[in-house]
Amino acid sequence: MTKVVLDAVGGDHAPKETVAGVALAISRGFVKPEQVLLTGPREQVLQELRTQGLPPGIEVHDAPDVLSCDDTPIDAARKKPKNSVAVGLQLVKQGVAGAFVSAGSTGTVVASATLGLGCLEGIRRPAIGAIIAGEKHPFLVVDVGANPQPKAHHLAQYAIMGSAYYGGTLGVAQPRVGILNIGSEELKGNPLVREARALMKQLPINFHGNVEGVEVFSGDCHVVVTDGFTGNVLLKVSEGVAEYVLRTAYGLMKKNGVDGAKIKAVQAEMLPRVDFSEYGGALLLGVDGIVTICHGRSHALAFANAIRFALRALEAEVNLHIVQAARSLAQPTPESNG
Repeated sequence: MTKVVLDAVGGDHAPKETVAGVALAISRGFVKPEQVLLTGPREQVLQELRTQGLPPGIEVHDAPDVLSCDDTPIDAARKKPKNSVAVGLQLVKQGVAGAFVSAGSTGTVVASATLGLGCLEGIRRPAIGAIIAGEKHPFLVVDVGANPQPKAHHLAQYAIMGSAYYGGTLGVAQPRVGILNIGSEELKGNPLVREARALMKQLPINFHGNVEGVEVFSGDCHVVVTDGFTGNVLLKVSEGVAEYVLRTAYGLMKKNGVDGAKIKAVQAEMLPRVDFSEYGGALLLGVDGIVTICHGRSHALAFANAIRFALRALEAEVNLHIVQAARSLAQPTPESNG
């Protein structure tokens, strides 16, 4: 049976919201109780399970070393080796579970997963892929923070991984893949983007070409490839703008006398389109296991959906498709340093 591990003490509202997320995932049929494993200080997690009245069958694996916001990835590995992230990833490494979900420190999860699980065959650097709701369809941005200074062949690998993930989890046979750029013309962009674009044109993917910032939400691409620094800025600016626009729109509707019931109806339709909780988290593509990284401020809905999408990625054999596609990409020479 496919199992998923959830870091019960990762995030700003853990363990209350992580456990509530498990309860929600079970109630909505995303997962069965016996498919869920939790990591964290055993007694603390068990107490929360009892408080929320979850059914028996949920395993708790003790992780007594509690990480703080001040702990670096090195601190986590050297000083607190029995932390909830390390214990959870070890369960994936051992084959006890197929996926790991955490709202803990992104840097710690990325470093721990890369070192603990290793990269997939043919992949040199992992990347974080975040799904965002667009005007025509959801789109995937790769990378949003794992590697702020990639090389061109890393971006090409992101394109392969993003195509495999999007196709497998959202059911699009040939997702359109583009690279984020400052213009649509062939010669636009810095040397990194131009070199990566040339590589992507040779890949076995449905390559669209350049994607300008104004086209990201309204355009045709299913997958948008960029470096981790730019992608992280894009993600956070998008979330901030969405929240600002919604606050402003609701305030103006109220100011102009729009009926409260109608405002609530608009909110009910709009929030699922802009709320990151609808997809739960971002997949760490390229590591030998399914690893999902959630927002630190995640609540129950985000954790429930993160579990759902992690299991969907497992069922779609996303990593197998990534490896098969990566074999078609010519690898750089050792002198290129990865």
